[in-house]
Amino acid sequence: MREIYPPHYAAFHCIAGACPDSCCKEWEIVVDAESVEKYQMVSGELGNRLRQAMITDADGDVIFQEHEKRCPFWNAQQLCDIHGELGETALCETCRQFPRVTQDYGDFIEYDISPACPEAAWLLMELTPEQWLLSENDCPEVAGSLPEYDGKIMQQRKDQRRILFACLQDTSVPALKQMSHCLELVTQWADFSEGTSDAICTEDDILSFLNGCEVLTEDWKMILTRARENPEVSLFYDAALDKEIRLFGMDMLYRYYLRTAYSDDPFAILLPVQLAAFAVCTVLTLTAHIKIQEEQRLRIWQLFVKEIEYDGDNLEELEWQLETNAAFSPAALCAYFESVGGA
Repeated sequence: MREIYPPHYAAFHCIAGACPDSCCKEWEIVVDAESVEKYQMVSGELGNRLRQAMITDADGDVIFQEHEKRCPFWNAQQLCDIHGELGETALCETCRQFPRVTQDYGDFIEYDISPACPEAAWLLMELTPEQWLLSENDCPEVAGSLPEYDGKIMQQRKDQRRILFACLQDTSVPALKQMSHCLELVTQWADFSEGTSDAICTEDDILSFLNGCEVLTEDWKMILTRARENPEVSLFYDAALDKEIRLFGMDMLYRYYLRTAYSDDPFAILLPVQLAAFAVCTVLTLTAHIKIQEEQRLRIWQLFVKEIEYDGDNLEELEWQLETNAAFSPAALCAYFESVGGA
Protein backbone atom coordinates (compact mmCIF):
# COMPACT_ATOMS: atom_id res chain seq x y z
CA MET A 1 0.00 0.00 0.00
CA ARG A 2 1.31 3.42 -0.99
CA GLU A 3 0.50 6.45 1.14
CA ILE A 4 0.73 9.94 -0.39
CA TYR A 5 0.86 13.25 1.48
CA PRO A 6 1.05 16.96 0.55
CA PRO A 7 3.98 18.92 2.01
CA HIS A 8 2.03 20.63 4.81
CA TYR A 9 0.15 17.59 6.10
CA ALA A 10 2.52 16.65 8.92
CA ALA A 11 2.68 20.23 10.21
CA PHE A 12 -1.01 20.40 11.06
CA HIS A 13 -2.13 20.52 14.69
CA CYS A 14 -5.56 21.63 15.84
CA ILE A 15 -5.27 24.98 17.62
CA ALA A 16 -8.50 24.29 19.55
CA GLY A 17 -9.74 27.33 21.48
CA ALA A 18 -7.49 29.69 19.49
CA CYS A 19 -9.22 28.81 16.20
CA PRO A 20 -10.94 31.79 14.54
CA ASP A 21 -13.59 29.57 12.94
CA SER A 22 -14.10 26.43 14.98
CA CYS A 23 -15.52 23.34 13.28
CA CYS A 24 -17.70 23.00 16.42
CA LYS A 25 -20.10 25.66 15.17
CA GLU A 26 -22.31 26.25 12.13
CA TRP A 27 -21.95 22.67 10.94
CA GLU A 28 -24.01 19.55 11.44
CA ILE A 29 -21.92 16.88 13.19
CA VAL A 30 -22.79 13.34 12.13
CA VAL A 31 -22.10 10.70 14.78
CA ASP A 32 -20.95 7.31 13.48
CA ALA A 33 -22.67 4.11 14.66
CA GLU A 34 -19.72 2.94 16.78
CA SER A 35 -19.63 6.25 18.66
CA VAL A 36 -23.41 6.20 19.16
CA GLU A 37 -23.08 2.80 20.82
CA LYS A 38 -20.17 4.03 22.95
CA TYR A 39 -21.98 7.20 24.01
CA GLN A 40 -25.00 5.17 25.13
CA MET A 41 -22.74 3.55 27.76
CA VAL A 42 -21.20 6.75 29.19
CA SER A 43 -22.26 7.35 32.79
CA GLY A 44 -22.85 10.51 34.81
CA GLU A 45 -23.88 13.96 33.69
CA LEU A 46 -21.89 13.80 30.44
CA GLY A 47 -23.60 10.52 29.54
CA ASN A 48 -27.01 12.09 30.06
CA ARG A 49 -26.03 15.07 27.92
CA LEU A 50 -24.75 12.80 25.17
CA ARG A 51 -27.94 10.76 25.01
CA GLN A 52 -30.13 13.87 25.05
CA ALA A 53 -28.07 15.55 22.32
CA MET A 54 -28.16 12.68 19.81
CA ILE A 55 -31.08 12.92 17.39
CA THR A 56 -31.85 11.42 13.98
CA ASP A 57 -32.07 13.89 11.11
CA ALA A 58 -34.17 13.77 7.95
CA ASP A 59 -31.48 11.72 6.16
CA GLY A 60 -31.49 9.07 8.87
CA ASP A 61 -28.11 10.13 10.29
CA VAL A 62 -27.52 10.48 14.01
CA ILE A 63 -26.32 14.01 14.74
CA PHE A 64 -25.69 16.23 17.74
CA GLN A 65 -28.61 18.63 18.02
CA GLU A 66 -27.17 22.13 17.67
CA HIS A 67 -27.73 24.84 20.22
CA GLU A 68 -27.55 28.34 18.74
CA LYS A 69 -25.67 26.89 15.74
CA ARG A 70 -23.07 25.33 18.04
CA CYS A 71 -22.25 21.79 19.03
CA PRO A 72 -23.77 21.35 22.52
CA PHE A 73 -20.42 20.08 23.81
CA TRP A 74 -18.43 23.15 22.70
CA ASN A 75 -18.00 25.03 25.95
CA ALA A 76 -17.41 28.67 26.91
CA GLN A 77 -13.64 28.17 26.66
CA GLN A 78 -14.19 27.04 23.03
CA LEU A 79 -13.06 23.53 23.93
CA CYS A 80 -14.84 20.19 23.64
CA ASP A 81 -16.37 18.68 26.80
CA ILE A 82 -16.19 15.17 25.30
CA HIS A 83 -12.48 15.55 24.59
CA GLY A 84 -11.89 17.15 27.99
CA GLU A 85 -13.60 14.42 30.02
CA LEU A 86 -13.12 11.27 27.94
CA GLY A 87 -10.07 12.05 25.77
CA GLU A 88 -9.45 12.32 22.05
CA THR A 89 -10.24 8.65 21.36
CA ALA A 90 -13.81 9.23 22.56
CA LEU A 91 -14.55 11.73 19.81
CA CYS A 92 -16.83 10.58 17.01
CA GLU A 93 -15.19 9.85 13.67
CA THR A 94 -16.20 13.22 12.20
CA CYS A 95 -14.54 15.19 14.99
CA ARG A 96 -11.55 12.88 15.26
CA GLN A 97 -10.67 13.10 11.57
CA PHE A 98 -11.57 16.64 10.47
CA PRO A 99 -9.91 18.46 8.74
CA ARG A 100 -7.92 15.47 7.58
CA VAL A 101 -9.13 14.08 4.26
CA THR A 102 -8.52 10.48 3.22
CA GLN A 103 -9.10 9.22 -0.31
CA ASP A 104 -8.63 5.44 -0.47
CA TYR A 105 -8.14 4.23 -4.04
CA GLY A 106 -7.64 0.61 -3.03
CA ASP A 107 -3.96 0.12 -3.79
CA PHE A 108 -2.92 3.60 -2.62
CA ILE A 109 -4.25 6.26 -0.25
CA GLU A 110 -3.98 10.03 -0.60
CA TYR A 111 -4.18 12.24 2.49
CA ASP A 112 -4.83 15.97 2.75
CA ILE A 113 -5.97 18.57 5.26
CA SER A 114 -8.99 20.54 4.14
CA PRO A 115 -8.60 24.33 3.80
CA ALA A 116 -12.12 24.56 5.25
CA CYS A 117 -10.11 24.68 8.48
CA PRO A 118 -8.44 28.09 9.03
CA GLU A 119 -5.21 26.56 10.32
CA ALA A 120 -5.03 24.16 7.38
CA ALA A 121 -5.69 27.03 4.95
CA TRP A 122 -2.94 29.08 6.59
CA LEU A 123 -0.44 26.18 6.36
CA LEU A 124 -1.31 25.72 2.68
CA MET A 125 -0.82 29.38 1.82
CA GLU A 126 2.49 29.52 3.72
CA LEU A 127 3.99 27.23 1.09
CA THR A 128 5.52 28.37 -2.17
CA PRO A 129 4.35 26.73 -5.41
CA GLU A 130 7.75 25.08 -5.74
CA GLN A 131 7.24 23.42 -2.35
CA TRP A 132 4.08 21.65 -3.52
CA LEU A 133 5.74 18.24 -3.77
CA LEU A 134 3.90 15.08 -2.80
CA SER A 135 5.69 12.57 -0.59
CA GLU A 136 5.10 8.83 -0.81
CA ASN A 137 5.90 5.91 1.42
CA ASP A 138 5.12 2.21 1.60
CA CYS A 139 2.91 1.03 4.42
CA PRO A 140 3.10 -2.79 4.26
CA GLU A 141 1.05 -3.29 7.44
CA VAL A 142 -1.96 -1.74 5.70
CA ALA A 143 -3.44 -4.20 3.24
CA GLY A 144 -4.94 -2.59 0.17
CA SER A 145 -8.10 -3.78 -1.54
CA LEU A 146 -8.52 -4.49 -5.22
CA PRO A 147 -8.85 -1.19 -7.12
CA GLU A 148 -12.25 -0.42 -8.63
CA TYR A 149 -10.81 1.53 -11.53
CA ASP A 150 -9.06 0.78 -14.80
CA GLY A 151 -5.31 0.85 -14.17
CA LYS A 152 -4.49 2.50 -17.49
CA ILE A 153 -7.02 5.27 -16.90
CA MET A 154 -5.72 5.92 -13.39
CA GLN A 155 -2.14 6.16 -14.68
CA GLN A 156 -3.34 8.59 -17.33
CA ARG A 157 -5.04 10.70 -14.66
CA LYS A 158 -1.89 10.72 -12.55
CA ASP A 159 0.18 11.84 -15.54
CA GLN A 160 -2.35 14.54 -16.40
CA ARG A 161 -2.45 15.80 -12.84
CA ARG A 162 1.35 16.09 -12.78
CA ILE A 163 1.15 18.24 -15.93
CA LEU A 164 -1.49 20.47 -14.31
CA PHE A 165 0.66 20.80 -11.18
CA ALA A 166 3.67 21.73 -13.33
CA CYS A 167 1.63 24.46 -15.04
CA LEU A 168 0.64 26.02 -11.73
CA GLN A 169 4.18 25.75 -10.40
CA ASP A 170 5.62 27.60 -13.38
CA THR A 171 5.91 31.11 -11.96
CA SER A 172 7.36 32.53 -15.20
CA VAL A 173 3.74 32.87 -16.37
CA PRO A 174 0.98 34.60 -14.32
CA ALA A 175 -1.22 32.24 -12.32
CA LEU A 176 -4.43 33.25 -14.10
CA LYS A 177 -2.91 32.47 -17.47
CA GLN A 178 -1.80 29.11 -16.11
CA MET A 179 -5.33 28.45 -14.79
CA SER A 180 -6.59 29.16 -18.31
CA HIS A 181 -3.95 26.82 -19.70
CA CYS A 182 -5.13 24.07 -17.33
CA LEU A 183 -8.70 24.53 -18.56
CA GLU A 184 -7.53 24.40 -22.16
CA LEU A 185 -5.53 21.23 -21.50
CA VAL A 186 -8.42 19.27 -20.02
CA THR A 187 -10.73 20.33 -22.86
CA GLN A 188 -8.12 18.93 -25.27
CA TRP A 189 -7.67 15.71 -23.28
CA ALA A 190 -11.44 15.21 -23.12
CA ASP A 191 -11.84 16.15 -26.80
CA PHE A 192 -14.46 18.63 -25.64
CA SER A 193 -15.78 21.22 -28.06
CA GLU A 194 -17.79 24.27 -26.99
CA GLY A 195 -18.66 25.25 -30.54
CA THR A 196 -18.67 28.95 -31.33
CA SER A 197 -19.91 30.18 -27.96
CA ASP A 198 -18.38 33.51 -26.95
CA ALA A 199 -19.89 33.52 -23.42
CA ILE A 200 -17.90 35.11 -20.63
CA CYS A 201 -18.21 34.55 -16.92
CA THR A 202 -18.95 37.87 -15.20
CA GLU A 203 -18.95 39.09 -11.63
CA ASP A 204 -22.75 39.24 -11.81
CA ASP A 205 -22.86 35.54 -12.76
CA ILE A 206 -20.60 34.63 -9.85
CA LEU A 207 -22.43 36.75 -7.28
CA SER A 208 -25.81 35.54 -8.52
CA PHE A 209 -24.78 31.93 -7.95
CA LEU A 210 -23.26 32.61 -4.52
CA ASN A 211 -26.31 34.58 -3.37
CA GLY A 212 -28.56 31.70 -4.37
CA CYS A 213 -26.70 29.22 -2.17
CA GLU A 214 -27.43 28.18 1.39
CA VAL A 215 -25.32 30.25 3.80
CA LEU A 216 -23.81 28.60 6.87
CA THR A 217 -21.78 31.32 8.57
CA GLU A 218 -22.42 34.93 9.52
CA ASP A 219 -19.02 35.91 8.10
CA TRP A 220 -19.92 34.56 4.64
CA LYS A 221 -23.29 36.28 4.81
CA MET A 222 -21.57 39.57 5.67
CA ILE A 223 -19.04 39.17 2.84
CA LEU A 224 -21.77 38.51 0.28
CA THR A 225 -23.82 41.45 1.57
CA ARG A 226 -20.86 43.81 1.32
CA ALA A 227 -20.15 42.62 -2.21
CA ARG A 228 -23.76 43.23 -3.25
CA GLU A 229 -23.84 46.68 -1.71
CA ASN A 230 -20.57 47.85 -3.26
CA PRO A 231 -20.84 47.95 -7.07
CA GLU A 232 -17.37 49.46 -7.48
CA VAL A 233 -14.76 46.94 -8.52
CA SER A 234 -11.07 47.42 -7.77
CA LEU A 235 -8.76 44.40 -7.76
CA PHE A 236 -5.16 44.75 -6.68
CA TYR A 237 -3.47 41.75 -8.28
CA ASP A 238 -0.16 41.18 -6.53
CA ALA A 239 2.42 38.44 -5.97
CA ALA A 240 0.65 37.17 -2.84
CA LEU A 241 -2.63 36.66 -4.70
CA ASP A 242 -0.80 35.02 -7.60
CA LYS A 243 0.78 32.53 -5.18
CA GLU A 244 -2.54 31.79 -3.44
CA ILE A 245 -4.20 30.96 -6.75
CA ARG A 246 -1.50 28.42 -7.58
CA LEU A 247 -1.54 26.74 -4.17
CA PHE A 248 -5.31 26.57 -3.84
CA GLY A 249 -5.62 25.26 -7.38
CA MET A 250 -3.07 22.51 -6.79
CA ASP A 251 -4.69 21.49 -3.52
CA MET A 252 -8.13 21.22 -5.10
CA LEU A 253 -6.81 19.26 -8.07
CA TYR A 254 -4.96 16.98 -5.66
CA ARG A 255 -8.20 16.18 -3.86
CA TYR A 256 -10.48 15.79 -6.88
CA TYR A 257 -8.68 14.96 -10.11
CA LEU A 258 -7.90 11.28 -9.60
CA ARG A 259 -11.49 10.57 -8.59
CA THR A 260 -12.43 11.01 -12.26
CA ALA A 261 -10.74 7.65 -12.97
CA TYR A 262 -13.93 6.03 -11.67
CA SER A 263 -16.12 7.78 -14.26
CA ASP A 264 -17.01 6.49 -17.70
CA ASP A 265 -17.74 10.05 -18.83
CA PRO A 266 -14.77 11.36 -20.88
CA PHE A 267 -15.76 14.92 -19.89
CA ALA A 268 -15.45 14.13 -16.15
CA ILE A 269 -11.91 15.54 -16.07
CA LEU A 270 -13.29 19.01 -16.85
CA LEU A 271 -15.14 19.33 -13.57
CA PRO A 272 -12.23 19.40 -11.06
CA VAL A 273 -10.44 22.09 -13.06
CA GLN A 274 -13.64 24.11 -13.52
CA LEU A 275 -14.29 23.80 -9.78
CA ALA A 276 -10.82 25.15 -8.97
CA ALA A 277 -11.24 27.91 -11.55
CA PHE A 278 -14.64 28.92 -10.16
CA ALA A 279 -13.16 29.11 -6.65
CA VAL A 280 -10.50 31.47 -8.01
CA CYS A 281 -13.19 33.55 -9.76
CA THR A 282 -15.11 33.76 -6.48
CA VAL A 283 -12.12 35.00 -4.52
CA LEU A 284 -11.20 37.52 -7.22
CA THR A 285 -14.75 38.86 -7.42
CA LEU A 286 -15.31 39.18 -3.68
CA THR A 287 -11.85 40.67 -3.17
CA ALA A 288 -12.49 43.26 -5.87
CA HIS A 289 -15.89 44.28 -4.50
CA ILE A 290 -15.02 44.61 -0.82
CA LYS A 291 -11.36 45.67 -1.11
CA ILE A 292 -9.91 43.45 1.59
CA GLN A 293 -6.38 42.83 2.82
CA GLU A 294 -4.33 39.66 2.31
CA GLU A 295 -5.21 38.17 5.71
CA GLN A 296 -8.93 38.71 5.10
CA ARG A 297 -8.60 37.15 1.65
CA LEU A 298 -7.38 33.93 3.25
CA ARG A 299 -10.70 33.86 5.08
CA ILE A 300 -12.54 33.91 1.73
CA TRP A 301 -10.49 30.97 0.41
CA GLN A 302 -11.30 29.05 3.60
CA LEU A 303 -14.98 29.97 3.61
CA PHE A 304 -15.42 28.99 -0.04
CA VAL A 305 -14.47 25.44 0.90
CA LYS A 306 -16.64 25.46 4.02
CA GLU A 307 -19.67 27.09 2.41
CA ILE A 308 -19.65 25.58 -1.08
CA GLU A 309 -17.48 22.48 -1.18
CA TYR A 310 -18.62 21.11 2.20
CA ASP A 311 -22.32 21.83 1.73
CA GLY A 312 -23.73 18.96 -0.28
CA ASP A 313 -26.59 20.94 -1.82
CA ASN A 314 -24.37 23.90 -2.72
CA LEU A 315 -21.71 21.68 -4.26
CA GLU A 316 -24.27 19.70 -6.24
CA GLU A 317 -25.76 22.92 -7.61
CA LEU A 318 -22.34 24.29 -8.52
CA GLU A 319 -21.39 21.09 -10.34
CA TRP A 320 -24.68 21.29 -12.26
CA GLN A 321 -24.00 24.90 -13.20
CA LEU A 322 -20.45 24.08 -14.31
CA GLU A 323 -21.77 21.32 -16.54
CA THR A 324 -24.75 23.19 -18.04
CA ASN A 325 -24.34 26.95 -17.73
CA ALA A 326 -22.47 28.54 -20.63
CA ALA A 327 -21.30 31.34 -18.29
CA PHE A 328 -19.29 28.78 -16.31
CA SER A 329 -17.92 26.77 -19.22
CA PRO A 330 -14.13 26.35 -19.57
CA ALA A 331 -14.01 29.00 -22.31
CA ALA A 332 -16.12 31.45 -20.29
CA LEU A 333 -13.91 31.01 -17.22
CA CYS A 334 -10.82 31.60 -19.37
CA ALA A 335 -12.44 34.77 -20.72
CA TYR A 336 -13.06 35.95 -17.15
CA PHE A 337 -9.40 35.47 -16.27
CA GLU A 338 -8.42 37.43 -19.37
CA SER A 339 -10.78 40.26 -18.39
CA VAL A 340 -9.28 40.54 -14.92
CA GLY A 341 -5.91 41.48 -16.35
CA GLY A 342 -3.78 39.20 -14.22
CA ALA A 343 -3.49 36.89 -17.21
